[in-house]
Amino acid sequence: MKLSTTTLFYGPRPDGSVAPMMDSIRRISKAGFEDLDLNFAWTRRHRTELYFDNWKEWTNQCGELINELGMTVSQTHAPFYNVIDSGYPYREEEEEMVRRSIIASAELGAKTVVIHGGSIPYCPNYKTNKEKNMEYFKPHLELAAKYGVNIAIENLFDENNLEKRVRVPRYLSHPEDLIDLVDSLHEQYENVGIIWDFGHANLMNWNQPECLEMIGDRLIATHVQDNYGVIDDHLLPYLGNTDWESIMKTLKKINYQGAFAFETHKMTDRLPDPMIDAMMKYAYELGVYLLSLAK
Repeated sequence: MKLSTTTLFYGPRPDGSVAPMMDSIRRISKAGFEDLDLNFAWTRRHRTELYFDNWKEWTNQCGELINELGMTVSQTHAPFYNVIDSGYPYREEEEEMVRRSIIASAELGAKTVVIHGGSIPYCPNYKTNKEKNMEYFKPHLELAAKYGVNIAIENLFDENNLEKRVRVPRYLSHPEDLIDLVDSLHEQYENVGIIWDFGHANLMNWNQPECLEMIGDRLIATHVQDNYGVIDDHLLPYLGNTDWESIMKTLKKINYQGAFAFETHKMTDRLPDPMIDAMMKYAYELGVYLLSLAK
């Protein structure tokens, strides 16, 4: 496993702005990290780098910085929305950002691009959800294959509708559904796998070692974050109630070789700027400790 972190570790700022990704990369490198998860998820919503017409020029500049710092990129995160919601108003724009993120990922050396699946609201029809997700992912897998990268589909979690006071089931919240979708796509496409988000799984109260063993070699990426099983907090490990010792032992057991990538932007989104580097350094040391549990 390789310790990594999202570039959003220094991204969202208290005033609502998003720091430039290359500023984040410099600070991540300073903290000791040598590998990156480039987060393109907010491209449309926050008008970040890939949104603009000069995105290819920016990609080249970002690649130069990564090489200069001696860093690597294991994975990236494409923009996400409910991809099978036919009423989503920004679909065309969002899909262009997904396309750009796949191309930029390849240019920056990433092996894996994370993309979320979708779920029809209040629709427990498994077959319909699966069919629509397969239809969505196929052209993206073809584009990714053209550029030599994999697509990792992420485990989701059921949502709570506070207004209606009901729990809303979502397709791909259950590991069995995720495995079935990936296996079905794998019949035609070699470049598809699973990314496991430990925080999402904790919200579902899954037995995570058991889930990881079920997934096995389908696992090609991770999102490392913690919570108390109530909301998607994106905290560093041990700041929630996830059992990290058993998870690390299981990652070793299944011989997971991908990135162990922090997705913990809520640790810094309210921090004053002078405290950011100290938090990043702590995260690096914590990551080194966690990886030691899997040796």
